[in-house]
Amino acid sequence: MKKQWRRTFLTGFTMLIIGVLMGCGESEISKVEGDGTEEVKAEEKKDDAPKEQTLKVGETVNFDGLKITLNEARIEPGGEFDSPQNEQFVVVNLTAENTTEEEQAVSSIMNVELKDSEGYSYNTTILTEGIKGQFDGSVVAGGKLRGEIPFDVPASETYELHFSDPFKSGKAIWVVPSSELSGGGQ
Repeated sequence: MKKQWRRTFLTGFTMLIIGVLMGCGESEISKVEGDGTEEVKAEEKKDDAPKEQTLKVGETVNFDGLKITLNEARIEPGGEFDSPQNEQFVVVNLTAENTTEEEQAVSSIMNVELKDSEGYSYNTTILTEGIKGQFDGSVVAGGKLRGEIPFDVPASETYELHFSDPFKSGKAIWVVPSSELSGGGQ
């Protein structure tokens, strides 16, 4: 009896998760031009291909009602208690502006990753010195959130900063050549 109840519960729970994931859609992504009033829609490679928008440092993308801007990317040396396990800390400075009428959440762990030129992906790390605020939290309707995310990475010719929603397809990608990283460069 107990095994049958567990099996029924697990089957029901699995079906619920599958239903939730099937309800997840595709992110609306568009590049914001100039003063933010004109948007350029992301182009799809195929009808069923996920949307991607490629950007440069300083450019803004409208991602499901959040205007995300990569303000700056730089190298930080670390401090007395912080030394990179790879070769360097790359810190990105982002702004999220909520253009919807509902509060939205932003997470440096769930929404952001950094890739090197070889395609290796890096998640955020801890850096106690040289960071101005966190890029985590709720953004109220019409509000802004600005913060920085550190990554412990090896030296690379270029980096790609990816912003995505883990429950939807599509992403915004900023390409950052190492020569454009303030505070250093190869």
